[in-house]
Amino acid sequence: MATNFKTTTQGGQREDLANWISNISRDMVPFCSSIGRGKASAVLHEWSTDTLEAAAVQAEVEGSAFSESASPIITRLTNRCQIMTKGIRVSGTMETVDKVGRKSEFKYQTEKRGKEMARDLEVTMLSGQLSDDSATGAGKVIATARTMGAYQSYSTIAVVAGTAAVTSGTTGLGNGSNIAVAQTNTNVAVTLADINETLRLVNGVTSVAPNKIMMSTTNKVRFSDLMTGTTNVRRNIDEKGKLKQSVDLYESDFGDVELVHNYLMGNDAVFIYDPSTMSLNTLRPLHFRNIAEDGDSLRSYLVQELTFEAKSPTGNAVILDILA
Repeated sequence: MATNFKTTTQGGQREDLANWISNISRDMVPFCSSIGRGKASAVLHEWSTDTLEAAAVQAEVEGSAFSESASPIITRLTNRCQIMTKGIRVSGTMETVDKVGRKSEFKYQTEKRGKEMARDLEVTMLSGQLSDDSATGAGKVIATARTMGAYQSYSTIAVVAGTAAVTSGTTGLGNGSNIAVAQTNTNVAVTLADINETLRLVNGVTSVAPNKIMMSTTNKVRFSDLMTGTTNVRRNIDEKGKLKQSVDLYESDFGDVELVHNYLMGNDAVFIYDPSTMSLNTLRPLHFRNIAEDGDSLRSYLVQELTFEAKSPTGNAVILDILA
């Protein structure tokens, strides 16, 4: 009787492994991509802001003497440069053997670390990190490291979700030393009234015109549902039969504002800002340190040193106490 050869019993088969690698992690950085770029020349970066005297009705008596105006003085703001690194280490054997989807393991890992560095910077800017040079300051990531203040630490306007009112707790000073903290703990979804009030407050105190609302995946879906489910906005079906459910542009009383989804952002806050008024300023650009062999392995690391500059903190706003 002939032998019935089956794949389950017969050896010598080659593995069916595709010669490519699919990286399933997203590497977009919406906040950092939206703002400008600049230079820093010292570990303590400084810039100046100024304001106009409050508008008032005035008139002078004919022939009267002049009086000096009590115009606001120029304010100096600072932020510290933060060092960020990513290490790479590959054994000599791993670099030499035949691999799936790449020729050089070292080069492949280098490209991965670069994308990881960009995501780390994005998460830092979305956090409540403070500008600090001390060993034990609040908002530290590593106790002995210099840290730059992120967006929230250079924001002065904070609205509590579900109330359309400014926070009754700690308010942001806009100088990198603190972040706004609401004390109501309502933890509700963002409403259109919250956004409208935030835009009104910003437009009432600064020349900045916010044109971006940045929110998490969950909050973006909630906002689209808010605009299409509880208002008189009709769902739009285009000529190709495509149903448009999402809302990407909100035409407010203060101009058009783009809704930006940020997949790395938490659900507890929404940012409303003008990207033209802020930048990432580089002291040392992203680069390799000297590649050196350490025993039987290749070793190197990526490093960059940079800081965040907020030219108009009074134009930066955040909505707090949002439903998780």
